[in-house]
Amino acid sequence: MRNVMKTVATAAFGLLFVAGHVFAAQPTVELKECKNNTCERFRVGMYRVKDTVTMNLLVEKEKGERLSIRLMDQKGKVLMEDITPRQIEKFGRKLNFSEIQDGVYTLEVADGTEKVVKSIYLSTNEVREVNRTLLGVN
Repeated sequence: MRNVMKTVATAAFGLLFVAGHVFAAQPTVELKECKNNTCERFRVGMYRVKDTVTMNLLVEKEKGERLSIRLMDQKGKVLMEDITPRQIEKFGRKLNFSEIQDGVYTLEVADGTEKVVKSIYLSTNEVREVNRTLLGVN
């Protein structure tokens, strides 16, 4: 009976050991970052609305594809996340920064293989009462 228990325990340990290596060996999928709108399947444009702290985000993509749009703060916390519908080719979203604190924010637009990352700098001008500056950068 002891030999059977030892054999079962050894087999269980061996399975756990092999399973741990299999799960640890799986690579994480790293998305290719596109610079200057060089993605093959979608394009991204960002434009500030004059005299406001609102930005227009425009995305043009292939029909049938789905894109993930995420706005993150400096710590990587997701503030806004949206998925574009597959049936449309052009998508627009207004990003209102009026109630968000000053700082550096990251906008990431991605499909399964490529991504566009844009930095957004938001700062308050202390000279005037409520004048804020919003700047989007590739």
